[in-house]
Amino acid sequence: MKDNILTITDLLLGAAYADKRLEGNETAKIRSLLAKLIGTTTFPAAVEARFKDFSPAAFNIEKAAGNLAGLGSERRKVLEMIAAVSESDEEIDLSEDRYLRRAAEAMGLAAKDFRDLVVDFQEVDELEGILADTLGI
Repeated sequence: MKDNILTITDLLLGAAYADKRLEGNETAKIRSLLAKLIGTTTFPAAVEARFKDFSPAAFNIEKAAGNLAGLGSERRKVLEMIAAVSESDEEIDLSEDRYLRRAAEAMGLAAKDFRDLVVDFQEVDELEGILADTLGI
């Protein structure tokens, strides 16, 4: 995975911007995850440049994630890193959930391989029944 550090950096930055705002915790989380991945807190200049120059509007998640389709079982680790970034602002936004799903699909993963990392939406009828039972609505 170290060979794909720039692509992974881009995917993590994309996850941070998925909800249209970059929170301070997200940047720290990305740096922590990348440090674990490469085994040092000193990043190559190209990685540091990504932090400065990343453009969410120009980023193509399908292309980036598609470049990692050949990683085999390590694709799941990339998704776990994306999920960790999304959770680092202590708020899961639907756009962050969609981002993770798009990354997984572009990497060629089946829904069953990442189901535990995404939000499980109940059917509207089920939710209405729960609300009626609990709140008397």
